[in-house]
Amino acid sequence: MNQRIILFLTLMLSGRAMTLAFIHRVGGGMPGDPPPAWLMPLVGDAIIGVTGLWVAYLIWKKTGMWVWTAVIVWNSLAIWDALSAFTINATNPWPEFFMIKLMGSSMFFAASAMHLAIIILASRKEVRRQLLG
Repeated sequence: MNQRIILFLTLMLSGRAMTLAFIHRVGGGMPGDPPPAWLMPLVGDAIIGVTGLWVAYLIWKKTGMWVWTAVIVWNSLAIWDALSAFTINATNPWPEFFMIKLMGSSMFFAASAMHLAIIILASRKEVRRQLLG
C-alpha cells in the first residue's frame, strides 16, 4: 500500500512539469509574464516534473538499490527546488501565477511536504525492501 501512495504522489508531483508552458515568457514584460528571477525555479520545476515520470516508472516496474536511491535523491532535490522557489517568490513575487493565486506561498511547502512524505515512506523497512527487490 505504501508503495502505491509513493507512486500516486510521484505522479501527482510530476505535474510540476506544467512550468514548461511559462519558461519562454520569463522576463517578457507583458502582463502575467514571470519576472526574470523566476527562470531557475521554472526550469527546476520542469526538470523535477519530467523526471518524475521516469521515477514513477522505476517505482512501478523496477527494483534495486539504484531505484531506491533515485527516489530519495529525486525527492531531496525537489524539496530544495521548492524551497528555492519560495525564496525567489519572497524576493521577486509573481502574483499572476495561478497556483500562487490559489494557494499563496503555501504551495511551496505543500510540494515540499509531499516530497518529504515520499522520502519517509520509502525509508520504511517494508517499502525499502520492495524497492530494493
